Amino acid sequence: VEYSDNLFPAWFVPIVNKSPKLKEEFVELANRILGKSTLKRKKIYAVFLNNNRIHRLCESKAFPLKELDDDLHDVAESAKKVFLRLYDTTLQGTMVEKELGENIHEHYKKFRGMNESQACPFCGLENYPDRIKNSRAQYDHYLKKTKYYFSSVNFENLIPMCNVCNQAPNKHVKDILFSDPECTVRRQVFYPYSNSSGARVAITNVVPGEVGEGGQWNVSVEPAEADETEKVETWKNVFNIEDRYAARVAEDAENWIVDFIYQAGLPDQEEGVDSWRDALRAWAVSLSNINEHKVVRDGILKQAYFEYLHRDASDPEVISIKTMTQSDMFAARTIAVGQ
Repeated sequence: VEYSDNLFPAWFVPIVNKSPKLKEEFVELANRILGKSTLKRKKIYAVFLNNNRIHRLCESKAFPLKELDDDLHDVAESAKKVFLRLYDTTLQGTMVEKELGENIHEHYKKFRGMNESQACPFCGLENYPDRIKNSRAQYDHYLKKTKYYFSSVNFENLIPMCNVCNQAPNKHVKDILFSDPECTVRRQVFYPYSNSSGARVAITNVVPGEVGEGGQWNVSVEPAEADETEKVETWKNVFNIEDRYAARVAEDAENWIVDFIYQAGLPDQEEGVDSWRDALRAWAVSLSNINEHKVVRDGILKQAYFEYLHRDASDPEVISIKTMTQSDMFAARTIAVGQ
């Protein structure tokens, strides 16, 4: 019936009372809610609960998304101020660390330790940027905080993501629940903290010829299971997966080949193309074994690239790899790698 400290869990009370601006905004929000009818207050509470059902909103288009009515605009504006402050200032402040015994960096280190992954799981192209002390990946608001502000400090909605995935033209401020800019058509989305069957990556050379630096590559990504087709399509769209994968192949394929030549057991120079295809197949299998146990930077993309080379590449493309081992360029690069 009125604003009081009883609105908060005990550990949070001193944080509110020592944060004048936060308390002022909480009081404003409470008073605006208290001024509404019982029916309207129930609607506000229902929207709050609904917007925090992150898993169901992502994976079920049938689960309705509830939003505040236009006549609750004043409550919406007050709530947005409170919850964005909770994320931008309070959550990352020293008072939370004092009350909980842990700061946001320590929380992130626990996340990384439990998941044992260096590469961003949304793209697999970038490492998490935490190799420098007190640096970490951004906690992305999977449902964007400017619209779904009620879930701004819900850790089911906070997902460590590499900076590239979290910037335009990739996810950035896209509303992942909708396939159209007007936000009228719902779609299924992978929920990051649940299991999935994964996807298959296939690579083809648009202009077959010598492999190596540059070139034009086509990358297609398909779901491993048909019932996840829409989720995979959403993921590809939100993070521009296929275009980014094709660009990475053009940029790094030559380096991948150098690694193969330097580390794999290669056929003798006089042996034919079939022996080199066998060596490429064995290398693809070794990459597959790594990918099954750990997410590594470019892992599934390199595997798909070598699967293309041993299975679909033309004989001249395979021979060009053999020729690279005899070039002055390769000799200089392997010396540098050895040093």
